[in-house]
Formats: sequence, C-alpha cells, structure tokens
Amino acid sequence: MYTMPLVSVVIPVFNQAAYIEETIQSVFTQTYPNFELIIVDDASTDGTDKIIAEFTDDPKVSIYRNEKNLECARTRNLGYSKASGIYCSNLDGDDTLEPEYLEKCVACLEKYPDAAFVYTRVNKMDSKGRKKPRLRDRIPHRQNHYGNEFENIVRWLNHIPHPSTLVRKSCAMDVGLYDPNLTAGYDWEFMMRLTKKYPTFFINQHLYNIRIHKTNITKNRIRKGEREGIFFDLLDRVYQMKELPERLLREKDMIYARAYLDIAEGYREIGDYGKMRRFFKQALRRCKNPGLYLPYRRLVLSFAGLCG
Repeated sequence: MYTMPLVSVVIPVFNQAAYIEETIQSVFTQTYPNFELIIVDDASTDGTDKIIAEFTDDPKVSIYRNEKNLECARTRNLGYSKASGIYCSNLDGDDTLEPEYLEKCVACLEKYPDAAFVYTRVNKMDSKGRKKPRLRDRIPHRQNHYGNEFENIVRWLNHIPHPSTLVRKSCAMDVGLYDPNLTAGYDWEFMMRLTKKYPTFFINQHLYNIRIHKTNITKNRIRKGEREGIFFDLLDRVYQMKELPERLLREKDMIYARAYLDIAEGYREIGDYGKMRRFFKQALRRCKNPGLYLPYRRLVLSFAGLCG
C-alpha cells in the first residue's frame, strides 16, 4: 500500500504581518494532505508573531522564534533542522502556493528518486493578491524537463525561482544547508551545490505566487549595496572549481557581464541611475555584446529615456 511521504513546509518570516495569514492559508488549502508546517519568526517587530500564534493549537503547525534577527539563511537552516519530512518546501512569508503545488511536486520527486529538487514557474502577485503569470524569466525550458541544471544556473545567474522549489531533504543534508555567512545569494549558492551533484525536475506550470511589494527583501538589499560583492564572490567560487563544462569556460566574460547587468538593473528598479550607469558600463567593459539578455535591453531603453 502506497503511503504519502510527509512534506515539511518551511516558512521563514520577518515583518510580514500584512501577508503571513494568507501565506499560511495557502498551505492549508493544498490538495496534498500529508504535510507539516514549520514557521520560524526571525524576531519580527510588526505583530507577525501575534498572527502566527493563532495557529499554535493546530497539530500540523510548529512555531519557532529567533531571539534576534538572524537573516534568511540561518532562519531557513533552523526550519530544515526541525523538519521531519522527506521533502522540504521553501515558502516565503509573503508568498502563496497554488492549491496543487505540493501534489504535483511530490509526484515528480517520487517518479524521479535521484532528483534533488523540483521547481516550477511562478506568478507575480500584488499586495492585494491579484496574480498574473511571470512570462519573462530565464528558465530555458518550454516543457517539463528532467536533467542537470548546473550549467544553466551559472550561465543565467540562477534562473530557478528558489521559493518554488521542493527539495529532497536527504540531498540538502548531503551537500550542506544554506551558507549562514551569506546575506544575499544564499539561495543561488545552495542551488549550485545541489545541481553540481544531482539532477532536478522542472514543472512547466505556474504553481507558486511571488508577492511584489515595496518592502521586498531583495529591493532592500539592493539599496544597501549588499548584492554586488556577493554576486562576484559566488562567480569566483564557481570558476575555482575543477572540471567545469567547456561552455562555462568559453562564456566566462559574458557571464560576468550578465552579473554587472543584473546589478545595474536592480539599481534601475529603485531609481538609483548613477549606480545603474556605473555597473552598465562595467558590463560593457567585460563583454561588448551582451546579446539578447533581458536586463541589457531594459537598460538600453532606460538610457535612451534619460538621454531623451
């Protein structure tokens, strides 16, 4: 008789009082019933803890609270350490899951027992919960795909929407959890180590909803200037590895240029056009022809608008 494997839905959360209840409810509306919900409050100060406390009596829910803010990587690691499931979901505290997310992701990992994780396409969701598919992404596949993603994850600077992943916990423990010393890019670094050793599965459906709002953690990190140093540190780590695929060696300048363009694009989004120009120029010094890379096209249009 087939027994449904237990899934641990891990939610690290910091100051998401406006959204955390909706996030939790999206777990309870899953069509897959065998899950536990692990919530780790990273010392929130906006009342998030009071909303979470309303779920204390549910036997599926375990709640933990950091005494001080430990940032995302350490908080996720705590969640994983408390997980009893075979698989771990990486749900962010302001996002939501589509009702069939767990059911479909578990089915894939059961079918492909050597896959480290499964990931999906995502919807963009506003502060009121209105959703639309994210049509422009870096995912190179146009249908379901099983195989090795390491080369793609380096070439496209992490094309995998990390929160959409359902991870086989044994694989995560094998390669090691999130690097607690990273305040940004910890998800990319973790995905690189997993894909270097294991294959993965991609579901060509929009099963995860990423909230877009003014207090997104990513935008705050851009404002603080945290991303650039970490970006290049992680790429340097890659190029210190032995036996890299020939394509990654051949495209090294292009890949570093894409990193500069990503940083420039982040500054464009928050309106810091001085830093946008600086990193755009550095990208062109590294590679004169970034090609059809989407941030390059957006930045060119921004330059045209500023100059016009």
